[in-house]
Amino acid sequence: MLKKLRAKYYSYGLSERMSVTICIFSLVLLLLIGISAYRIALEESQEVIDRQMQEMANFLEVHNQSFKTSVFNPQHRYNETDVFIDVVEKSELKQTGLSNGYLMPIAEHAYFSNQMTSRGDLKIYVRPVGQKQIQISQLMRVRVALAKELAINMLLPYLFFVPLGVFGLHLLIKKHLRPLSDLKQVFSKRHHSDLSEIKIAQLPAEIIPAINELNYLFQRIQYAKNQQQLFVANAAHELRTPLTAIQLHIELLQRTAQNSPIYQENLTDLQLSTQRMARLVEQLMKLAHQDDMNVEQFTAVDLVDVLRQASNQLQAAIFKKHMHFNIAIESDIIHPKIWATYATIESIFLNILDNAVKYTPEAGNILVKVMAVEQTIVVEVHDSGLGIPEHQRKLVRNKFVRLIETQHQAVGSGLGLSIVDTALALIQGELTLTESTEFSGLCARLRFKLMPDV
Repeated sequence: MLKKLRAKYYSYGLSERMSVTICIFSLVLLLLIGISAYRIALEESQEVIDRQMQEMANFLEVHNQSFKTSVFNPQHRYNETDVFIDVVEKSELKQTGLSNGYLMPIAEHAYFSNQMTSRGDLKIYVRPVGQKQIQISQLMRVRVALAKELAINMLLPYLFFVPLGVFGLHLLIKKHLRPLSDLKQVFSKRHHSDLSEIKIAQLPAEIIPAINELNYLFQRIQYAKNQQQLFVANAAHELRTPLTAIQLHIELLQRTAQNSPIYQENLTDLQLSTQRMARLVEQLMKLAHQDDMNVEQFTAVDLVDVLRQASNQLQAAIFKKHMHFNIAIESDIIHPKIWATYATIESIFLNILDNAVKYTPEAGNILVKVMAVEQTIVVEVHDSGLGIPEHQRKLVRNKFVRLIETQHQAVGSGLGLSIVDTALALIQGELTLTESTEFSGLCARLRFKLMPDV
């Protein structure tokens, strides 16, 4: 039953739930106020009536009231003004126990007592006066009834105004939560592909941060979507270019004699186009593969050895552009080992060096410096290209991003630095892009953690 009520409660809207909660709270508060009012009324009425009983006893003593015995009628409905007055000789009373079923025993001093008698539960005041004893008593149920009546009278205004208050609060809650209802309508009518900013007037202050975060999320999704669309377009264009060239070279080769110089020239161009397309596909595969790299594959890798192997793979491109390429290694560095995979380190160096070669002009300079800094190895790649403006160095590390200023210099996918960042994150390495202190271009500074035993 409780589960059903709970489920029913949470099926309501927020304004209805708040109104129901206020109603329940008001009922609980009414109960607590009622109990408190009853206890206060009972205490106050007891004090007032006890004082009246003492005044009656004083009056009877001063006026030397003659002997009298009260009469009790069980059928009569007594109220708060009704008391039983008994003035009796002490000789007619017992030393202990009740006389006639309700008269208290002989007393030495005045006192109050609650006593269960033949007349019912009585509040009794006893005062000894010479050879007489005055007893004034009243039924306790009369006092309880009086306290209940007083408590109910105290609660009547509350019972009248609370329903009006709850109804008014319900209207106020609905009014203040109306922007949430508007928000619900916006979401219900919003197309799943709509990533525009959510704008709702007079939203509660508690909701505004969540909506701001949601709008920021939409911006990031839209940005990622735009970048992916741009990447797909670029990738399609880059794949189409070598494919078109391959097709053209194949047609030319089919028409050219194999022993002619033109045949060999077209064959070389065909090979370059194939390599270009393979490079793009390789970059895409590396990007996808890095998302699932597993550290269990890591081994001790010689950093300098991988650097030399990577630079050897780019010698053809370096030679073609007549570049001056040098590697400077500190004399005290001998076979530095880091914890990684060969493919990861090779991918890092290939992408960084490839960028340096692509964006350095003909006959330019590239310098690779390898240094030991505390427990790390730092590899700096300096080039004499145009460099990257400081405000764009963070941007170019995102996936699918290429700077407009350098797109005409070389063909690329905008994945190189993203691949480097992902790989470095796996081996706790760092990449910093700064202005080169050796040449006029960029310095890509790589930091790797040495293995503890090195």
